[in-house]
Amino acid sequence: MKFLNSILARIPGIGAIIIILATSCDIQDNTVEPQDVFTRVYNTDNYGDAFYPISIAQTADSGYLILGGREVTDTQFLSAYLIKVDAQGDFQWERTPSENYVNPLNGLVKSGTSYQFFCMDKLNLGTYLVQVEDQAGSFTQVGYLEALQYPLAISSITSGGFVVQGYNREDQTTVLARLNQNAVAIWQEEYDTFEDVEENIIKHMIRTSRPLPFMTGSVGNSFFFNGFYNYSFSMGFVNASDGTLTGVINGPGVDDAISGATQINGNEFAMARYSFLENKIIPSYNISVNSIEATGDLEGLQFDELTQQANFTIKKVNAAGKATVIFGTETKTGQILLLAYDQTDQTLLGSRYLGFGQPYQMADFSTTQDGGLIVLASTHITGRFPRLALFKLSQFDLEQLAGGPQPQ
Repeated sequence: MKFLNSILARIPGIGAIIIILATSCDIQDNTVEPQDVFTRVYNTDNYGDAFYPISIAQTADSGYLILGGREVTDTQFLSAYLIKVDAQGDFQWERTPSENYVNPLNGLVKSGTSYQFFCMDKLNLGTYLVQVEDQAGSFTQVGYLEALQYPLAISSITSGGFVVQGYNREDQTTVLARLNQNAVAIWQEEYDTFEDVEENIIKHMIRTSRPLPFMTGSVGNSFFFNGFYNYSFSMGFVNASDGTLTGVINGPGVDDAISGATQINGNEFAMARYSFLENKIIPSYNISVNSIEATGDLEGLQFDELTQQANFTIKKVNAAGKATVIFGTETKTGQILLLAYDQTDQTLLGSRYLGFGQPYQMADFSTTQDGGLIVLASTHITGRFPRLALFKLSQFDLEQLAGGPQPQ
């Protein structure tokens, strides 16, 4: 059965929410409830407002906490902005927690019954760790690191704590810091860029250029960062105990870089790369953390339909009884594209396009408590005003994407 339903609802405080539901299923075998499948664009009566999506997490009450950035009048940096919606995507609250909290980083990290995110100080450029209670919408400042400036990317460590990438504008170095759970530095190391890249970083933060794919993460007993190093935009590998650089995948510059990466198993990664007008997906690549390589060595599957320097979110997902890697990205026609690959043999299991009628850009996605998928994206109302958008897929949709039973 195919159905299309459109509703316009007035929400106090945030204005109008446009809701569009679209799906396809076999009604004899599957029952799709309204909360299982929906698309929402969160609008406001003030068309001059601009909102950008960054990260999403499902909360204990089956709702969703969304971290974003909001344009404000007193700074070029995006102010940290959060919105809470229920399981059906209905608006509950919005907050702009502090005028000092700008440049929020991708990654809502669960901490007990709360969530944490990193952002930058508006004036001193240092790094905050902030905790938010999703029910009350209240905030607590967990820690502040003045010496870790221009925060660019974070990842949580399985054993506890965080890895944060920043930039030292005085020394012209990329900075990597290992922090404990209270944002206290265990170590902090610097890696020479040998050139002043502050302008590139500021353009990235204020979105006057295409956002750069800054990343951090773990691989075995090493951490990695994706950022500026040695006259290039590269992926560097460092010793987890002290930050000593051990290896690197060199890129020629900001127009050729690794645009997404997630560890599959051991040193095996699923990756994406852009090179000028090309985008390549690498379902499997064995990284050597002690070697020197080049992004040109990363042979993959070329996707001409993707927008230039496409945003990528890559995550491991179990669906339809299979260990799957999902690549979330965006096309030249303004649609979100989800591609599912088998973790074992790297075969393409399925694909899914999301969005129509207006352009969308990929931000984040996550599996949901009901076995489905929630996708966070950016869109523009009337082609001009940036807004947040959500796509909710059902368990059946996710299983179809992963090569499960197809509708009759």
